[in-house]
Amino acid sequence: MSVHFDAITLPELSARERALETASPPETTQFSLVGTASAQINEGALLAFDSALPKQMIDDISNSLLFAQLAADKQFNRHTATGDWQRTFFGTLSVMGWITGSLSERTEVAASPVDWAELITSYMPENVDQLVLSSIAASQQLPTTSSAIRIWSNAALVGDEGVVIVGPSYISGDNPNMAIALLKFTFEKEVAGFLRWDVNFNITTSIVTTELNESIYSKVRNSVIAKLGNRPKYLIASVPMK
Repeated sequence: MSVHFDAITLPELSARERALETASPPETTQFSLVGTASAQINEGALLAFDSALPKQMIDDISNSLLFAQLAADKQFNRHTATGDWQRTFFGTLSVMGWITGSLSERTEVAASPVDWAELITSYMPENVDQLVLSSIAASQQLPTTSSAIRIWSNAALVGDEGVVIVGPSYISGDNPNMAIALLKFTFEKEVAGFLRWDVNFNITTSIVTTELNESIYSKVRNSVIAKLGNRPKYLIASVPMK
């Protein structure tokens, strides 16, 4: 994505965002105590943070992932033009200093009910398995009326379809690393006999490993924060981790 950061703009506030902004504040928008693993719903993504990550890196990851989603939202609909949206999303991350290490894609059909935690963990590097499992388990225990679920479901789901992002992060050397799984799924039901139906999910997944060059990001950090404005307060909500 050969675009200068200053040329990237975010969409105007939508009716959905205005409703979230005026709704009751999240139960908590704070991360877990330093030195413990933590997680958050970040618009349409579940982000998880290893206990070794310092707060500044967590903030950088959180803000840059929200910024990239919103920048992609301005250009494309994540549900009806997922491929273009995904390219814009990852392209925006690269402009901010995220360096892609590897990229793979897979398509599969999974019978319902799907063990999403097991499926997504199978895509991830082994060193983040527990972080993925624990953050998904914690998210699945949230009440449907929680701020986190309200944010996520409105961004990630449209009817029987969805675009789900899961991103566990950890520190390696001097920089944070993240494994990102971006899943596009559709829900299908077929007649399998008399009063019998097969229910399946068609799932296309992109798996990306990436590293944030903090030296590059530090040059745009303040601009990212300024362009996001008040949005992190109502588009991000913590997920309590046990």
